Amino acid sequence: MKQILNNILNANTWLFLELVIITVVAWAVFEPAIVNLYYRNLPLGYDSDQLLYAVTAVNGEPTVDEDGTLHDAFEMTEERRDQMLRQLMAVEGVESACLYDQPYGSMGYSHAAFNECCAGGDTLLLANVTLTTDAYFFETYGLKPLPGSPSDEELSHIKTVDRQVVLTRSGAIALFGTEDVVGRHFTICYDPAYEVTVAGVVEDFRMSVPTTIRSMIITTKELQTTSCQYVIRLKKGVNASRFVEEHGNDLIRSGRTGFNRISRLMTFDEYLQQLELDDGRTQEVNRSLALALFFLVNLMLAVIGTVWLHAKRRTEECGVRRAFGATRRRVFFNFLWRNVLLTTAAVIIGCIIYLNYAHSGIQEYDGGEYYETLYTIQGAMLSIDKTWVDFFWPHFLVVSVIVYIIILCTVLIGTAIPAVKIIGTRITNALRDE
Repeated sequence: MKQILNNILNANTWLFLELVIITVVAWAVFEPAIVNLYYRNLPLGYDSDQLLYAVTAVNGEPTVDEDGTLHDAFEMTEERRDQMLRQLMAVEGVESACLYDQPYGSMGYSHAAFNECCAGGDTLLLANVTLTTDAYFFETYGLKPLPGSPSDEELSHIKTVDRQVVLTRSGAIALFGTEDVVGRHFTICYDPAYEVTVAGVVEDFRMSVPTTIRSMIITTKELQTTSCQYVIRLKKGVNASRFVEEHGNDLIRSGRTGFNRISRLMTFDEYLQQLELDDGRTQEVNRSLALALFFLVNLMLAVIGTVWLHAKRRTEECGVRRAFGATRRRVFFNFLWRNVLLTTAAVIIGCIIYLNYAHSGIQEYDGGEYYETLYTIQGAMLSIDKTWVDFFWPHFLVVSVIVYIIILCTVLIGTAIPAVKIIGTRITNALRDE
């Protein structure tokens, strides 16, 4: 095998060197696109396809409660919130709705806040999602409670005064080492620190697209002075995009209360895309994908052209082989396996070259490691939240395998096209070819 490989390399030195260089460049170009596509295709943990996002505006009119209490135009009250929720849920096709604001239930918000949580002497940072009591939060998002936990309706009614919280599965495991933690206590190291009780545990979800953080604590807060938005869950079978097109204007016209009104309605997926756009993530993702596509097209043209030229030079050799009894099938696969070996050797050398560069960028901090030369989006706070992207060797090997597959497929296409034409040539014509 070693002698065969040496013969192949000697006959195709320039092609081998070209493939080595292409591997190094391909690694740098394809890595951001691969990582971005991976994050884009991770499940959010809730059914965003059935959700709408309603942007509201404050009417600017003070109101007086039945007991005579005066509320200014920007003060959210339970009465004002419930009035809008009732109005939204009365719309045909709407199953549930909940109050949404950046501090409240910020599922799509990309900048996570964290709480220091202490259990059993260990202190961990858990991403924090806050919501208001009685806001139909869990039902609207469709977060699934684990067995042994209260229902989603009950979890939506936990009280701030009772100091109850909800954990995600990963958050419970990170704190206690198990997901069976309902009724257990731990301390939130705030100023001052206070003890809370786990009211329930729900399945993992992600707060936004560019993150793998799943270890979370969901806490409640009282209503505060704020302008608010609403998340709306549609009934099964109702298409969110079609609902916005057909009923959006009617809902905007009818969605008025004495406090606020709906000014814009969109699907929740559109809202998540808008968040990415505002954070600059959309441009970064589109740039990486466009660059990868541009490089892939040029890679195919360059490699196919070079491989085609090398294959054409072997026309006479193929004629000789066929004159001595070799079948067309055997000659065709001889073309392929020689270039498969050549490509494999070139990609291995190219990846080793890039490995030396990537490994030089490992930086240590607080007992951990940061891979400066590998592309990442947002690191996880806990090892339980990490994926292959966050570890050096899995990251390097996964990208290397994908780069190998892309280059190998390109070379095989570039080999197969001229090979088919060459083996179809008459033996006498092939022997005369120079």
